[in-house]
Amino acid sequence: MRKIKVIFFAVIFLSFNTNAANSEVIIKKNEDSSKEFNIKFTFESSNSVKKNFRLLSNFKKIDRFNPSLVEATIISKDINGVVLKTLFRDCVLFFCRDMLMYESILSYCIDDYHCVIDAEVIPNVKSPIKSGQTSWTIKSSKNIDSSQIDYHSSFSANISLPPFFGESIFKKTINRNLMFLKDTIGKY
Repeated sequence: MRKIKVIFFAVIFLSFNTNAANSEVIIKKNEDSSKEFNIKFTFESSNSVKKNFRLLSNFKKIDRFNPSLVEATIISKDINGVVLKTLFRDCVLFFCRDMLMYESILSYCIDDYHCVIDAEVIPNVKSPIKSGQTSWTIKSSKNIDSSQIDYHSSFSANISLPPFFGESIFKKTINRNLMFLKDTIGKY
C-alpha cells in the first residue's frame, strides 16, 4: 500500500507546474490516433549570437544541452547541411521510452547578429515521428554581447501517452529540457 501512495504522490507532483519554463507546449490528437505537438520557447543568453550558433550547431556535442538526448550521430554532412540521427530516452518512475529521430539540418548566419538553424524531420520506419520542423533563431539582444534564442518545433508523431497524466508529464519533460538548455548554454 505504501508503494501505491508513493506512486500516486509522484504522479500528482509531476502533473503540476507544467509551464515552469515559460514555454508553450500544445498537444492535439488527430483522428488517426497520432498527435500534433507544437512547442515554442524564447530566452535570453549571455553569450553572443555567434557563440550560441557555434554551440547549437555543434551536433557532435549537442547532447550536453538536453538531458533526454542519449546519442547524436551525424549520418552525412555536405554543403547542403547535416543529416542527424538522434536517440532520446525519458523515464517516469519505472517506465522508460526511447525515441529515434532523423533530421535534415541547415544552419547559417545572415550576419553577425542573426543566425538560424532549421531542421526538417526525415520520416523513417524506426521512428514514431511522421513529420515535423524545428527552427532556432538566434538574434542580437539589446546588449550587443548577449542574444535572444527563439525555438519553435512542430511535429506529428505516433506516440502514445499514458492516460490521465501523460500529457502533463510530457509537457513537464519538455519544459525541464528547455530550462536545462537555458541554464547550461551560458556555461560554455
